[in-house]
Amino acid sequence: MRPPPFPSLSILLLTLILGGCHYMTIDTAGPNPNLPPCPVTMFPVGRFMVPVPKDMKLGAGIHNVNKITIEEIAWKKGRDREEYLKEVWMLVRTEAWERYIEGGKLGPSNQGGWAEEDVSHLFGYPAMLFCYRSKTADHNIDVHIGLPEAILRLTESRFYPIGNACLDMEERILNLFKHYRFGNKNVAPDSFFSAGGRVEGLKTWHERASLGATWPAGASRPTIRLSFHTSPSCTDEFPKNVFTGSAVARKHGIRLHVLRSQKRTLAGMVGLEEVYLIGNKDDDELRLSASWKYPGSGKDPEKPDIELKITCPESAKEKALHIWDTVMTKFTTVREYYGRRS
Repeated sequence: MRPPPFPSLSILLLTLILGGCHYMTIDTAGPNPNLPPCPVTMFPVGRFMVPVPKDMKLGAGIHNVNKITIEEIAWKKGRDREEYLKEVWMLVRTEAWERYIEGGKLGPSNQGGWAEEDVSHLFGYPAMLFCYRSKTADHNIDVHIGLPEAILRLTESRFYPIGNACLDMEERILNLFKHYRFGNKNVAPDSFFSAGGRVEGLKTWHERASLGATWPAGASRPTIRLSFHTSPSCTDEFPKNVFTGSAVARKHGIRLHVLRSQKRTLAGMVGLEEVYLIGNKDDDELRLSASWKYPGSGKDPEKPDIELKITCPESAKEKALHIWDTVMTKFTTVREYYGRRS
């Protein structure tokens, strides 16, 4: 009887990389050439334009510049604007004041400072400022501004020494407000976008943005979740691939089927794209995870740490991969998108 053929070098290398895991496989799942791209809406988020399929529902996002959170609140139809603006900021005041009183029962170090002031003269629109201790040890400097288009809420979380009063409250928020524009007309390519407006021409040292969207789940349809996050870059180290944790996966009986694990360039940035199915050994159904991660480039605000991701049950894999390939193809930057339209 002839001995079995000796394994090829490529098989040996693959076995070493995967740690001999029979549950971990690789295939080259590329875009389906028979499927046209999904129709999408391009949503500006921070410094980027994120393609969101038209049949996905947008969720809440986060937009933060220089540790100041930007939120736009729509005017309520049929309500007097002065009354509605007061109703909105009174909710904040009531909760903060109750926390202030409770903290005072424990002593000044638990109470923090308190201030409230009508600052309409500073902003040129009806505006109310509060300074109060947040749910952490910081103070929130919180301003509601009644713009013609929406109520603009700017909240700065700032450290104060224990027991100190609120001081120098409006400077940073007022500076950001001078660079804020509502809407997306006549956009400068260096803009940082919030949900309803953008900040232009401001020197920034900290930026954070996020967006979430879901494919509506019906009685017989699983949910697909799309998320996008950016944050200041902490390291230039390239993301580790899924195989790095193969030993842990094997130890805990995790099933893993890798569809893609490769470098991929989006908007001039080289990141790591990974698509895989994963689940515990006893799970009835695996989950799909598709992600693209970029580690950022130093202190460049237009190249932050980025994660673009889709997750869903395996039963929605075909729909999710269709969405994923469309998003990856159309993703771009605000500078590129608006620069070529200027």
